[in-house]
Amino acid sequence: MNAVTETKECKPLDLATLRANPELYFEDETVTLERLKQAVEAENDSFNYDLSKDKSRKEIISFSRQCSTLKTAVDAAGKERVAVIKEKANAVDTRRKAMREYLDEQRDARRKPLTDWEEQEEARIASHRAIIEDMIQSGYVGFNESPESIQQRIDKIAAVDVSEAALQEFAENAASKKAAILQSLNTHLQQARHNEEQALKLQQLEAEKAEQEQLAVEEREKREVEDAMRREEEEQRLTAEREKAEAERIEREKAEAATKAAEDAKREAEENAKREREQLLKQQEEAAAKRKADEEAKRQAEEARAANLKHREALNQEAQKAIMAAGKIGDERASKIVQAIAAGSVPHVSIKY
Repeated sequence: MNAVTETKECKPLDLATLRANPELYFEDETVTLERLKQAVEAENDSFNYDLSKDKSRKEIISFSRQCSTLKTAVDAAGKERVAVIKEKANAVDTRRKAMREYLDEQRDARRKPLTDWEEQEEARIASHRAIIEDMIQSGYVGFNESPESIQQRIDKIAAVDVSEAALQEFAENAASKKAAILQSLNTHLQQARHNEEQALKLQQLEAEKAEQEQLAVEEREKREVEDAMRREEEEQRLTAEREKAEAERIEREKAEAATKAAEDAKREAEENAKREREQLLKQQEEAAAKRKADEEAKRQAEEARAANLKHREALNQEAQKAIMAAGKIGDERASKIVQAIAAGSVPHVSIKY
């Protein structure tokens, strides 16, 4: 048997057969992934191509697509096989679930009498333990708790029935705890009453002390009022003296200010008169200087006009002589021509002075 298996595994895997029947990958145990790798790599080694040729490039595409086609076919066959397995598994799970539910119901039904008894027993024990626990909790006395409150705890615990008929197997323990708790509460009650008496005495002492302190406060306040009145009278006297001194100072400063104001007014009037005299003198000097400058300017202007007139007459005489010579005209006509030119009556003709 082993020899036959080894022979099949050594035989190369036929990819064409696997492509035609992809279920073989799951049905035939000899069709392993290792043999598939060997077959694919053998095809790879035997495939030749020439990238310079279009046909060869298309053959590469087709050759690579064979892997995708085989993958899709084998994977689809595997999915169908898994779907069948899941359907069978679901049917088994349904029967298992029904079986479990039925047998669980039968187990609970068979045990129900014992379960009911256990629940009742648990409730009974819990009730008895709760009674004992409540006594224990009631036995805890709070800080500075009043005697009335402790007495209420004692009355409550004393009323608890700890007989065997009431608490069965817990009766002995409950009776022991009840006695111990009542003893403790009675001790606390005596101490609380003693504390209350001491507190009343202390309260009386504090009231007396407070009354004495109040009398001391009232006496101190009375002295403080008297001292305040004396201080106020002294302050009023000092204030009156200060106000009088201040009024005298103000009157003195007013008199000094009036005297100083009169002196300042006199000095200012003298300074103003001096400034007015100086201003008037300055104005007179400036007016004289201006008259002198105006006269000098007028003189210079007259001299300039006279010189200009003399210069113009000389040029006009030269022009008149030139016109007379050029036009062979008399002195009077030449003079009128020059006068017309000088007046600007002759267009495009002028004398350059």
